[in-house]
This record gives sequence, structure tokens and C-alpha cells, in this order.
Amino acid sequence: METCMCIARRNDVSTGSPISGLSRLVLLVVAMWTSAMALAQPASGEVDGKHGAQRTSYRVINLGPGTIATYPDINTAGQVAFSMVNGGRTAGFFFDGAAIKNIGSLGGGITYANDLNEAGQIAGTSINEQGVENAFVWSAGGGMLDIRAEPGRGRSYGWAINNRGVVTGSFGDSARPFRWSHAGGVEDLGVTPAFQQPAGRVLNDAGLIAGVTTIDDEFTRVFAWTRASGLVDIDTLGSVESSPVAVGAGGEVAGNRLASWDDGGDRPFLWTRATGMVDLGIGRGTTAWVNAMTPGLHIAGGIGFADGRQRAMSWTRRSGIRELGTLGGRTSVARGVNAKGQIVGFAEDKAGAMRAFVWSAGGGMLDLNRLLRRVPPTLVLEHAMAVNDRGEIVASSNAGLVLLRPDQGRKAGPTVGPIVAERTIEVGAPLQASVSFVDGDRVGTRGVDWSWGDGSGGAARRIDERAGVASARASHSFSAPGNYTVTATVVGRDGRRTVVSQEVEVKAP
Repeated sequence: METCMCIARRNDVSTGSPISGLSRLVLLVVAMWTSAMALAQPASGEVDGKHGAQRTSYRVINLGPGTIATYPDINTAGQVAFSMVNGGRTAGFFFDGAAIKNIGSLGGGITYANDLNEAGQIAGTSINEQGVENAFVWSAGGGMLDIRAEPGRGRSYGWAINNRGVVTGSFGDSARPFRWSHAGGVEDLGVTPAFQQPAGRVLNDAGLIAGVTTIDDEFTRVFAWTRASGLVDIDTLGSVESSPVAVGAGGEVAGNRLASWDDGGDRPFLWTRATGMVDLGIGRGTTAWVNAMTPGLHIAGGIGFADGRQRAMSWTRRSGIRELGTLGGRTSVARGVNAKGQIVGFAEDKAGAMRAFVWSAGGGMLDLNRLLRRVPPTLVLEHAMAVNDRGEIVASSNAGLVLLRPDQGRKAGPTVGPIVAERTIEVGAPLQASVSFVDGDRVGTRGVDWSWGDGSGGAARRIDERAGVASARASHSFSAPGNYTVTATVVGRDGRRTVVSQEVEVKAP
């Protein structure tokens, strides 16, 4: 059984307000996604397709099967760091723009990739051979380096890395924040009477670190650290709880706060040295929160309403809080934003299904499923999680994690849809499974390999093609009850392998 790592990445993966998730350090991944118009103007992009701006079409690259364990990161070069749970194991991966690499572990087989910088370095947490969590930094050239503090100081967690390769996080059974660099090693940032259990969470390239201290093992309060000032309480509004989400290029800190226990929900804030902590408001809602911020202070997040509705939101100094609309349903939440003002996230459509979206001021909110080129009809994008300044988007789908690249006529390997099969079946009953795919560069497919998770498998006997979409079918009967990971691997003639999987529960008759 996999060890539970009590870690979280900035805020948890649920659609609910991040403060409510701050005391729950276990990441609650994609399965929990159940979920003000600009004050001076109506929301733009209320329904997909009502804007005249030229739309971008996207090619889809499958990144990995399974359940998302931490929010993925994408840098300007299109490299992606991500963690997936598949077959009961959690692993970290790096996509270098052409190929996917498992980044390994510190000996315990479990890895969480928590942040990625422009140089392709990853910071995160991995379990060692003794079952203890340790912070690490990884690069393609240097592999995984354990950056824990002195031996015997207990567990450590790596949360963030900046473009100079500096990592922040926490170490020790009673949390202490650290700063790590290749030149200086691990530096203990200390504690104060007000911050007795602090942990670094985010930082910028200038070295300002923002984090939280835990009070009475439950409540959190935000701090900032620089070498000149040390640990400083930046919650000048007297919140009962507060936590950082991102640090701007100029040392600004954005995050979420709970003003009082009777306030009803979280509120976004922006802190600067000049202004202190400023509450950014909640628009027309009863609560609002930050999920992401660019170095230039463009914020993306959500607004919550008393009736349970949620709206994706944008905030800039010029425009203030702005609702971004929906795809026809009750809910939308923004997850990522880039320097060009593109915002990505998820929204309900008219039927109540979650769909990944991209929003821009000129184009409004668009369903990314309607912008895909040459994909199998079974593929559905559910949640756009990150976007870089080139407009490349990382999203979850019913076939696992995928990368969307604006279509520029470049060659691409096969795009594979989900395995279509029953999720529950009895022992001895035949499980009928199929997978569909489209060859993005028309190189052709060598074959499809099936693995049933019980030690058996084999190549598909035939591949059918209709209207440019290929498919392979297979059947298997399980001899014992249990949970099995069924895998289909599509092998191109150029040797590229694309994997999708599905969990199947086999019950006794």
C-alpha cells in the first residue's frame, strides 16, 4: 500500500476556496471538481462561440495516464512537470518538448513534482528507502538530488523553485522554512515567537519567499522572508487565516484570507511593501479566491455565490475583479493565466458536464473541446490547469493528462482517446475494451498492445479505421476479484509509444 504523503501544492485541486483546503494538506485531486461580471460591464464569453476573434486550433499530445497527483507546471519552452497516480503508485514525470521521462525517486518509489522553472529544473518531494519524505531538485543532466537538511532532522518538503535554481520548502517534524541553492546548500530561515512552525511555499527570482506558519496545528498565517528583513508577518489586515499563492516580480504577494469566522468565505489579497495587505474584494459574490498570478500581477481565480454558483474571475490593477462567464452552466473556475492575458480553467456546459476552457479579452470563454484538430471523438478535455506565454495548455482529460499545442503544421504522433470499457465486472465475465486514436502526422501505427493488470496481455489482432479514426478492440476475463489497471499502448511506426489506462474493479460473482 502506498504511503500517504501529507503535502499540498499552493492550494488543493478542489473547486472550493483554497483557505478551506489549507489545513487539509493531502491533495484532493481531480475527482473533487464538483465544483463579478466586471462591475461596470456584463461578463464576456457567457456562451462559447459568440465572439468574432480568430480562434486558435490545437494539436493534442498525451502526457500520461492515471489520476493527477499535483498540479502540472509548464514553462515557456513547453516543458511540463507533473505527477500521476497509476496502478496504485505515484510518480513524477518531465516532458522535454518531445519525450516523456519518469524522473525517478529517492528510493521509496513515490515522487511528487511540485514546481518547474524555465531551465527545466523540478522541485518536489519524494519518499526515500526508509519511507521518509525528502525535498529534491531534479534536472535532466543531474538527475534527482536530495536536498534535505542535516541527517536526523526529519522529513522535508520541496514546494517551489525559481529561475535561479533556488528552492524553498520546509523541514523537520515541527516545520521550519528553508532556502536551498547549489552554492549555499540548505539554509534554515529560522522561527520567531509569532512564527513557530513556518514553511516556505512560493518565491520569486529576486529571492523573496512567502509561506505560512501553522498555529495550533490547524490555522495558517502568511509571512514573507528576505535576507534583509528575515521573517515578517505581512497579514496587516488581521485575518484569522491567510496563505500565499504566488509572488510577483516586484516582491508582491497574492493569496487568500479569511477575515473572520463569521465572514462566510475566503477573500483574495495582494500585499506590497508600500500598501501592506489589500483586500481585492469579492465582486458580486459572497467569497472569492486566487488560484494563480503572473509575475506582472494578473490574477486568476474564482468567485462564489450564496446559491452555490461559481464564476471564473480575473483581476488586474486596471480592471479590478472581472467575471469571465461560463459555457452555459452554473460553474466556472480559472486555474491558470499567462502574460498575454489568456486564462484557462474549467466550466460546466449546458448539460452540466465539466469542460476545459480558454478565455481571452478578445475571444471570451471558449470550450477547448471545440478547438481541437484531428482527435478521436471519444476524447474529452475536462480541466485546463496551466498555460504558458506561447499559449500551450496542460489539461486533464478522460484519457489522462494532455498538452495542447497551437496548431502550426508541425508533425505530431498519435492522439489517443480513453479506454472504453466497463469499470466494474464479475470474475469470469468477459471485459470488452476498445481504444480509438488518430495519427497526427500520418506516419502510421505499428500496433496496439494490451495489458490487463493481472500479468496477462498481448497485441491487438486487428486495427480498424473509419473516417481517419483508428480503433482496436480486445476482450479479457479475470480469474480473481480485485482492482486492476488495464493499459493500451499505441505504438507508432516511428517507435513512439502512447499509453492510456483505466482502473477496473473485478467482483466475486
